[in-house]
Amino acid sequence: MIPFPRVLKRRSSWPSSVVTALIGWNGFATVAALGFGRAPLLPSLLGVASACAVVQVLALRARLRVARRPDGVIAGAIAGAVTALLLAPGAMAVLAELAWHPLLTLLVAAYIGAPVGAFLSYFRRDDERIQQESCSRGGPVDYGRDAHWLDPFAYGAAAYLVVFTPTALGAVLATALVGAMVGVVAAGVSHFFLARFANAPFTIPVAAVAGAPLGAATGWLLRAVPHAVPAPITGALAGAACFAITAAVGRRLAARERVAT
Repeated sequence: MIPFPRVLKRRSSWPSSVVTALIGWNGFATVAALGFGRAPLLPSLLGVASACAVVQVLALRARLRVARRPDGVIAGAIAGAVTALLLAPGAMAVLAELAWHPLLTLLVAAYIGAPVGAFLSYFRRDDERIQQESCSRGGPVDYGRDAHWLDPFAYGAAAYLVVFTPTALGAVLATALVGAMVGVVAAGVSHFFLARFANAPFTIPVAAVAGAPLGAATGWLLRAVPHAVPAPITGALAGAACFAITAAVGRRLAARERVAT
C-alpha cells in the first residue's frame, strides 16, 4: 500500500478528480497513439491531453455542483463524452496531426471522455454513500479499501517498468501509462470479482493467469520498446505480475476490513 496524501484518499476531492482525469486522458491517449502506430506523437499529445483533462474536470465538477446531487454513472459518461467532444476542436487546433484525421480524433475524444465522466460521477456518489453511512454510525468517515483507489495505477506502472525495462524517456512514459491502465483493470477484477471469494489465497494465482492475456495485448502496443523477449511474452509477464500484486494487496485490505468489523 502506498502512502498517498490524505486528500487523495477521498476519491471525489478536487485533487482526486484532477488526477483521475489526467490518468484517463493520458492513459487512453497513449493506448490510442500506440494502437495507431503514432508513438512519436506522444510527447506533444500528452501535453494536449493533460490540458483537456484539467478543463474537463472544471466543466464536469461545475455540472455536478449545479446538479447539487450525485447522478448516475451513465449520465456521467454521457456528460464526459459531450465535454470531450467539445474539447476536441481545440486539441486539433493545437496539434495539427490530430486535424488530419478529424473523425478519428472525435471518436477517440469521446472514448476518453466517457469513462472519465463515469468515474467522476461514480466516485462522487459512492463517497457520499460512505459519508452518510459513517454519519449514521456517529463515527469518523472511513473510506476503507476505497481510500487506496490510486494504488493499482502505481502497481501497474511499476510492474510494466520492471518487466519491460525501457530506457528512453518516451518509452518510459508509454510503458508506465499502459501499465497504469492495466492496473485499474486489475483493481476492478479484484474489487468486483475476487471479493466474491473473500479474496482467498487462490485468487492471487487466478488473477495472474487472468492478467496474462491482457498483458500480451498490451505487449503488442509496446512492441516498439526494445526488449530481448518478444513483446507479447513480455507483456503477458507484466500483466500477470500486475494482476497478482493487485490481488495480493486486495487480499490484505480485505483481511484488514474483516478485522475492523
